[in-house]
Amino acid sequence: MILGIHQNNFETKGFTLVEAVLTFAIIGILSALAISAVSNGARDTHSIVARQQQSAVQEALVAWVMSQSRVGNTAQVRSLTSLRNENNTLSTTNARFNKVLPNPSASDPGVRAGFLDQTAADHFEEFRDSSNKLHTAALIGAAQNLTLPDWIDGGFPTVQLNDETL
Repeated sequence: MILGIHQNNFETKGFTLVEAVLTFAIIGILSALAISAVSNGARDTHSIVARQQQSAVQEALVAWVMSQSRVGNTAQVRSLTSLRNENNTLSTTNARFNKVLPNPSASDPGVRAGFLDQTAADHFEEFRDSSNKLHTAALIGAAQNLTLPDWIDGGFPTVQLNDETL
């Protein structure tokens, strides 16, 4: 003891247990937030692609209606009522979806080429099943499906984007 002042001879090195626990807790919370943000981003991406696929099928249906509005190469025009009745006689989404797919055996060049691009058609075909719903990887990732309901009077055929029921 020099002049009545006590000296501590120990030095503090490293972290205390409380500091270490707090550091790990903060890292854990930040990790959870980062993982949540990444998984939400993936889900959002699936939802965006699902809406794009809904739009592509909708455009294909409208193209089908426009191509069918003429009778062959004649000047005769088919009514929307006639086309709506033809559409509604097909009772399932899969049957209605088949109208927009390429059909190599068709005599009409427009129908032969199809109204949905081949890549999109392949995505839907890969996930085709016996249900009355259309699926793709993006739709499954977003927990959604597409259906083609009856064409109602006063409009065009629609494509509905539905949430999957668990």
